[in-house]
Amino acid sequence: MEALFIAILGAIQGATEFLPVSSSGHLAVGQMIFSLESLKDQPLLLEILLHLATLVAVVIVYRTEVLSLFIGAKNIAASVPARRFRETITHDEPSKLLGMMFIATLPTAVMGMLMEKTGIVQTVSITPLFLGLSFLVCAGILLASRFGAEKPNSLSYKTALLIGFAQGFAVMPGISRSGTTIAVALLLGINRETAARFSFLLSIPAILGAALLEIDVSQLAASDALGAIMGGVIASFLFGVVALLVLIRLVKAGRLWLFAPYVAVVGLSTIFLLP
Repeated sequence: MEALFIAILGAIQGATEFLPVSSSGHLAVGQMIFSLESLKDQPLLLEILLHLATLVAVVIVYRTEVLSLFIGAKNIAASVPARRFRETITHDEPSKLLGMMFIATLPTAVMGMLMEKTGIVQTVSITPLFLGLSFLVCAGILLASRFGAEKPNSLSYKTALLIGFAQGFAVMPGISRSGTTIAVALLLGINRETAARFSFLLSIPAILGAALLEIDVSQLAASDALGAIMGGVIASFLFGVVALLVLIRLVKAGRLWLFAPYVAVVGLSTIFLLP
């Protein structure tokens, strides 16, 4: 039964990683409900592995854009000895995209490390009241996206930095990373397709960085639930691909805000129904 519950958590993670409802928040709620004994000492390990599974989903769906990032890195490396660095990151599109992702990732990394060091993230993830309040904040952010109008504003280093701060704020369980970054991008006047693409590409360094900092290979090898965890990873990947494709369509249709009522209900339920 525990293997089944972990698979369910994987499905929850995959579906909610991209849908703007907070995967970490749902995972925390799921672990509170299921109370999995073999994962009591390693909830972070499970979360990291499930996040890595959804990372693979992003790479597959946005494979063309991911390839362009490698091209951008190559162009930037070539520009340094030729003294064309500034020109390259300003006018070469693959290099500019990579540069904006770097700028956006900086505040996310700093804010994430500060929150982890102070223990805020862990406290929220195990406290129903705080977790529920985070969900309610997320619902407000999603509702605000309804008032974002598409303007001729293109993604720039300035807007990328602001989106990066928004992503750092979304480190908190219960606040959706994808929902927050897309909502902020829409409020800044960035068109829907670009907002969605940048948000999901921005998840790559965020997830990968957290995994490299936190994952303990020896802990994984010694886990009593290794087989069950791998089942959860597969479920997370499959549901992640489907959820990613669904959200891309919804964002293009301007319906991101429709998730706000659901997130609000989850928040209120977490506050009043969980012990």
